Amino acid sequence: MPPDHDRLFKTLLRAFFGDLLHLMVPTIAVRLDIARTAFLDKELLADATEGRRREADLLARIPLHGGGSLLVHVEIEARARSRMPHRLRSYASRIQAIYSGQLLSILLNLRGGLAGVHHATLDGELSGPELSPFRYVVFGLSGCSGAEYMARTEPLAWALAALMRPDGARAAHKLACQRRIAEARLADERRILLMDFVEAYLELTGDEAREYKILGAQNHGETTTVWMTWSERMKAEGRKEGLKLGKQEGRQEGRQEGRQEGRQEGRQEGLKLGKNEGRKEGRQEGLQEAARSLRQILVFQLEQRFGPLPASVHHQVEAIDSLRRLTRLAERVLTVSSLRELRLR
Repeated sequence: MPPDHDRLFKTLLRAFFGDLLHLMVPTIAVRLDIARTAFLDKELLADATEGRRREADLLARIPLHGGGSLLVHVEIEARARSRMPHRLRSYASRIQAIYSGQLLSILLNLRGGLAGVHHATLDGELSGPELSPFRYVVFGLSGCSGAEYMARTEPLAWALAALMRPDGARAAHKLACQRRIAEARLADERRILLMDFVEAYLELTGDEAREYKILGAQNHGETTTVWMTWSERMKAEGRKEGLKLGKQEGRQEGRQEGRQEGRQEGRQEGLKLGKNEGRKEGRQEGLQEAARSLRQILVFQLEQRFGPLPASVHHQVEAIDSLRRLTRLAERVLTVSSLRELRLR
């Protein structure tokens, strides 16, 4: 389990919140205007069971088609725990004391608990027409069939399959998850989120990693295009383009030199010079492309966190060329409470 699983999961679910609802509560999801989801995070909840206050993992208000809205509260647990349903009810009471409207409570268990999606109520509570039991929806990931969820149409399911039961070897399962994501028609920033999630959560042992590379190589070099992180792919593409340009310039310069001092020596010297220049240009283009992608991701995260952005914020992001600064800003988006605190300038 990656140490920053909480941040990874929250980022993924924010970007694919509609997918989560379609996977867990499809009959409710079709009645929601998911494109207008407003996240209400940073809300402190009383935790009577532990005597402290904490933030909700995810809290959102989603308009209903035809009027009204629904509150959706999501809690992510690394492992199923018996006391969590009671905490969930405590959180629900706190949320409804602050916000009006119906509340849907969702619990995601990464490990343990019943497999799949099921509706639940608190054990040991009285039932009857005079009583209103606390109801919630649970999604137990680890016991589900990864192949079954990779066959779903929701992209979120392909990433969550990394935490599910593989039908065969884990190396083949990881490659299948990544292939499903790589072959889909997705925006780059969304594909990157899914790929990075699979890379983080489906960690392989040394033997499994070697098997994974062999399997990728057997699939026409698929490993080189699927298993690398997005930044490594950008660098590889830059080198490839630089080498191509270098060869073209080298041949041209080589022919010219060859007419004067000998064709063979001219080609060799021209190719050498061309490769050096091509690599330099390729690296520069690769860095520029990486910066463009990071700016797109940062804007996407900011819009998910704070809603529509003013034009001034777009201009400030576009003016940032440093990959290191863009990466740090993207990491801080989930921890700051306002755009001003992020300090884009």
